[in-house]
Amino acid sequence: MKCYVLTIGNLRDRFKYKQLELDPPYQRRPVWKTKQRTLLLASIFNGIPIPAIILHKHLDKRRNKDVYDVLDGKQRIETILHFIELIDIPNEDQWSVKINTNLESSQAVTYHDLRSKKFNRENNLIADKFWSYEIPIIEYEGEIVDFFGNPVPTLEVFVRINSTGSKLLKNEIRHANSSAPFFKLGEELEKKFEYRFINLWGIFSKNEVQRFLFHEYVMELCTAIYFHNFTNRRQKLEELLYKHSWTIREIKLIKNRFVKIILWMRNIFGDAIFVNTRFTNKSDFYSLFIVLNDLIDKKYVTTNTKDNRILGNTLLEFSKAAQIASAELKKYDIKNSTKGFDREMMQYVIATRQSTDSLSNRQIRHEYLHKLLKGFILKRKDTRRSFDQNVKGVLWTRLLQKTSNPKCPNPNTNPGCKKILTYENTHVDHVNPWSKGGKTSLKNAQLICSSCNKQKSAN
Repeated sequence: MKCYVLTIGNLRDRFKYKQLELDPPYQRRPVWKTKQRTLLLASIFNGIPIPAIILHKHLDKRRNKDVYDVLDGKQRIETILHFIELIDIPNEDQWSVKINTNLESSQAVTYHDLRSKKFNRENNLIADKFWSYEIPIIEYEGEIVDFFGNPVPTLEVFVRINSTGSKLLKNEIRHANSSAPFFKLGEELEKKFEYRFINLWGIFSKNEVQRFLFHEYVMELCTAIYFHNFTNRRQKLEELLYKHSWTIREIKLIKNRFVKIILWMRNIFGDAIFVNTRFTNKSDFYSLFIVLNDLIDKKYVTTNTKDNRILGNTLLEFSKAAQIASAELKKYDIKNSTKGFDREMMQYVIATRQSTDSLSNRQIRHEYLHKLLKGFILKRKDTRRSFDQNVKGVLWTRLLQKTSNPKCPNPNTNPGCKKILTYENTHVDHVNPWSKGGKTSLKNAQLICSSCNKQKSAN
């Protein structure tokens, strides 16, 4: 381990030559506010020492160059680099910093001022003093060992160091300790749907995203997809992060299912309606997501526009009734609730108020929404998708009884349709598509050419 100092100029050069890694896999997102950043700069300009930055040195074999991962001090380094206009920080403009030019007055300084020769002559070469300001550095190379000679992982060093200051949340520690495929899947889905969850649906705030709360929530939903049910989030999530050996196929299946459920929600509500429902609450959204996943598992149809419209209206009416019931429910006690409200609905409302992620409350919400949605609202896909072999023979015989020159009905206006059917190039197809609840039965079967069947499969 080494202890030394770097000037701001040295720090700038390391960053410019790509030797400073601000975002190793375990690093957190920015959490400092503008006030904290300008106070740091004021300390620098007024000659006040700032805390040490901790770096981990390792060799980048690809470039044959030493690289320094930032274990502690990322917010400080980012603040300096943003001030000197080398990086951008989201939602932060360029700052002016108040400095004490003498004992009686102060003035605001910007980076533009530092580059002005006139300003520096009048203010005693302040730019030179800024670039030569020394920052304490603690650097280690290779592994750290404890008193007993046991190696201490870099990730654990990061977590321990960051246990003070802007304290790490549990989900940030989980982020620091994991780089597994499942965790990467969560990051990918978070990025894909961040705009929808924040701007369109209003389920999360930007600050919650910065603190990894949205990322953890996405991974909770993925956990439920994997187990095909609601879960005790912490126990099962930890299991999938640290104990499960993931395959590419498993990751792909979870990703596709997650996307399918979100698209189904969009088709059920539309963004304008969704924001007026109680499903903008995290606990309600979680339960609806899990119920929809269960319905997909049970082969319910997700693409029927008419059914989705009915489903959306049903959920909207439920949401309105539940909001009224919630306002009337003064205590977490059904006995004291206003008469006239469904007892099961009152239980649902209570289950969204306290210990919302407990198994018992998730069970109550799941059963209520599942009962509300299944059955008469949605169509269920036939358990069989393929027709029996004899169906083709029956349909072909019937067709020849009507005409000796059978033609393909060209159901999708396929320009490559072969028109004249032969027994060899004929496929059996659903009239009402199987994906929309059409039955795999003789009544719902038709003969089409192979070209039309392939086109339908691609759509």
